[in-house]
Amino acid sequence: MTRIRHSGLDFSVATLNFLANVGIVLPYVLILFKYQQTHNANYLAAIVVFYVARAASVFGTKHLNLKASSYLLICLWLGAIGSLLFCLTANLVIVLIGALFLGYTSANIWPYFLTIKLHLSQQTDFKLKRFYWLIFAALGVLFGLDFALGWGYRLAFAILALLFIIALPAGRLLSRFSLAFYNDHQAADARPIKPWRVAVFIIFFAVIGLLTLLRKATIQIALPAVLAIIVVAIILLNLELAADWQAMPANKLRIVNRGFLLSFVLLFNSFFGVFVFGKLGMYLVFAIYLLGFETGHPLYQALAHHDSQQATRLARIGLILGHVLVITAQPVLYVLGLLLISLYVGFENPAINTSVYAAEVDDPDLAIIHKYRFSTYGGLLCQLCFFGLLVITSSLKHLNLMRFFNPSSVALKTTYLVGMVWPLAVISLVVSLITLYGQRYFKRDQA
Repeated sequence: MTRIRHSGLDFSVATLNFLANVGIVLPYVLILFKYQQTHNANYLAAIVVFYVARAASVFGTKHLNLKASSYLLICLWLGAIGSLLFCLTANLVIVLIGALFLGYTSANIWPYFLTIKLHLSQQTDFKLKRFYWLIFAALGVLFGLDFALGWGYRLAFAILALLFIIALPAGRLLSRFSLAFYNDHQAADARPIKPWRVAVFIIFFAVIGLLTLLRKATIQIALPAVLAIIVVAIILLNLELAADWQAMPANKLRIVNRGFLLSFVLLFNSFFGVFVFGKLGMYLVFAIYLLGFETGHPLYQALAHHDSQQATRLARIGLILGHVLVITAQPVLYVLGLLLISLYVGFENPAINTSVYAAEVDDPDLAIIHKYRFSTYGGLLCQLCFFGLLVITSSLKHLNLMRFFNPSSVALKTTYLVGMVWPLAVISLVVSLITLYGQRYFKRDQA
């Protein structure tokens, strides 16, 4: 019986590990597939609510002033309930509530899971189990069976809900393991909520919701009005960013840049990749990013013979060269450029995690959430720049705004190369150069 209980906990921990790693994308993909299969407007609205909830929740998640372990359990419960709602009904109100729950979980399950891992690494020799790949391969088969038999993704959402429920014992286990950390660290006082920030928050994410809807459906709004909305959104985003600017003086620029680069590769180039590689372009870009993210740190460390300063120099050179190669849009050079940018993101990520966590001595429970907040700032800034360039290009060339998101002709490649790839790559490079200069200035000032 004891062995069975231990095996069950091991499986629960492995399931939690799995959900933390795929939770940011898997619910979104399932809702998107559900919409593409049914063309039900309720699921289109759910996609918009999910996207906005995922982006917005990182900004407000800490105001309940709970422990990270408590937030992790909340994520699991909301994920289970949200998945079940999509499994049971297509009612508009119900699926919007489900999208809201899944959006919150998708945004927060990984940062709070990582926070607990970092807490435990400071207090114990606790090690998380590796993935049980065979078990998750079986789950993949069940997902595939759902798709193949046309069960409307009901089984897929039921499996997702079951995974969240299976992960609950692991969440409680990690909560008990982290008690020693919380006994040694008193949480910082909750920050007061300022009315003007609430107003900015509501208006900004209402605008993000509208822009997200414009990516999914054809709505008749004059392009100058859309451009004005984007300009207002950029101003509001910078107001919110300025209000948080006192946090993490050593890392905020690096993290904003990280978020910008992530959106540049995964959002913009996943669409533009279709012009370069055809229908499989989106998947190829994602594979390039995943390869670079996972191998960036070990690769540059190996090339520099584990000299950290030399590895950093190589990664930065690769980042700059990557932007230049992306601008060419020549398939081989384009792939290499995206890979170099992704390698830099992968190289920086472990150092950012360590530095952020070490710097938040007053409230380490908030460290990783700060990271994801600033990363979201960068990602949203990139998206707004991207959408602004798209509106300008569409207006000048008298093109339908939606044609970029559903590319049907390679003849548009040159138009978008000149009107969007070049300026957005230049903006991304400028943000990166400002970040690199800021890091050098900060280190010199500290010395």
